[in-house]
Amino acid sequence: MKKRIQQLGCALLLVCAGLIVLLLVARGPQTAREIPVLMYHDIADNPGDDVWSVSSEEFRRQVADLKAAGFRTILPKDISRFYRWKFWLPRKPVLLTFDDGLLSVKTHAEPILRDAGFQAVVYLITGFIADTPAERMKYRSYDCLTWEEVNEMISRKTIAFGIHSHSHAPNPARLALEVGECRHIFKRKTGVRTRDFCYPYGSAPDVLRQAVTNGGYWTAMICEDQLFTNAPNADLFRIPRVSVYGGTHAFTVSSGSLSENNEYLATVQNNGVALPVLGRLRHVPSGRSWPLQPSERLGPAAQDWRWPHLPPGLDASSLQVEIWEQNGLFRYFP
Repeated sequence: MKKRIQQLGCALLLVCAGLIVLLLVARGPQTAREIPVLMYHDIADNPGDDVWSVSSEEFRRQVADLKAAGFRTILPKDISRFYRWKFWLPRKPVLLTFDDGLLSVKTHAEPILRDAGFQAVVYLITGFIADTPAERMKYRSYDCLTWEEVNEMISRKTIAFGIHSHSHAPNPARLALEVGECRHIFKRKTGVRTRDFCYPYGSAPDVLRQAVTNGGYWTAMICEDQLFTNAPNADLFRIPRVSVYGGTHAFTVSSGSLSENNEYLATVQNNGVALPVLGRLRHVPSGRSWPLQPSERLGPAAQDWRWPHLPPGLDASSLQVEIWEQNGLFRYFP
């Protein structure tokens, strides 16, 4: 009898502990907020003029900046769990995504992410994923992962995987026919189930979106260069992402001048692949800054950036022009 009571007591303690864990997990935020979902493709040592290839050095700096700013990575499953069961999200979540399933995610991105304690999701074009490295395939000019490598990466838990179609064809009707089979291929090759999809070419026409919802997926990504807002009515099958543009960049900023009416002027240039940016004028001693959103992408053509109506009493030598990612997530220069 005594042993039975002890067993019941242990069971009751386990139940209570489980309830406490569930309550802690379910204490996610109830107000809508913006979640950056970043879209990458390739990571390379020398990206050249490839707009979809981010340099390894730049990617390492971006990850470091995000971490220093207090961001913590989530995965698509965390978003779906938040909506389905109110699972907890970190205070400053960020989601890193990689399209196409390229080998550089394993060779270049994964080590940087692992060192930072970050995770990311890679969306595979299943028709371009061979079984072994000896059979490796290419998507355009890029080497793709193999199923052997995908399974290795799954075991390391830094990278999760979703589906980016089987063919990456430009025909939505054809893609709609593929979405269900892609999940089966992934499960057969890895033993793991995925419920996350990414639309080829970044758009989700109704015929394709409906196929994805019917195909057992819980999230799907588009490209709109805007932050995702986790409002109650958010469309989890059209989650917008911010494009992270690559290529080689060489930023130059002229010595700025401060006019008598407290307007600061600087000439800014990027002798490389043009990209959308956010300008900031920072008062170095205080850390105070003033943003500026240029109307055009910053490229080889010089741009005059003006900050009017600054507070009186500033010294031009104490002001620094900075160039940031278009949403202010990480800094490109200096």
